[in-house]
Amino acid sequence: MRPDFKKRIVLTMIISAALYGILVLGSQAELTPAEAEQLSNQLEQLATGIDSPFFIFMNNFALSLLMAIPFAGPFIAGWIVYETGRYFSAMGIVSEINPTLLVMLPIFLVYGLLEFIGYGGMVAGSIIMSYKILKRQFRVEVKYYLLTLLLFAVVILVAALIEYYIIKVAQDFMRNIQNII
Repeated sequence: MRPDFKKRIVLTMIISAALYGILVLGSQAELTPAEAEQLSNQLEQLATGIDSPFFIFMNNFALSLLMAIPFAGPFIAGWIVYETGRYFSAMGIVSEINPTLLVMLPIFLVYGLLEFIGYGGMVAGSIIMSYKILKRQFRVEVKYYLLTLLLFAVVILVAALIEYYIIKVAQDFMRNIQNII
């Protein structure tokens, strides 16, 4: 039996929006100045290691694969996204910028929107596969589950390419500003 792709798309969009809501909640987490500084330092160390879009893709894809695990995926996704929100909270505290504005920036720059669609698709795949396992329709669903993983891996790859380009442009801009000053 062929799956209803419209329902899967709707489910993906609902989950993507819910994950984004969890990110916003995480960005509102109250952190001590010491916690904020520690998280900011961790984020800065991670950022210095970004040397290619492949690095961004592999990081995001590895996280999304955890989100795609049947039964556990939605819980893992919620935790990952909430913790990511805490990093936005830390950046807001350290830079004295409203974290809600920081959370909105990746969406406006498109790559964040694509990432959340990718994550939402992976979680939707997890939920659907979990349901099919319970209904003993696992074998029928496997090929659609694998296609889901592939499709949303491509979405996450496109997001990584855009994100890397934006990072490089921002770094070059800052380097040029420093040369002028």
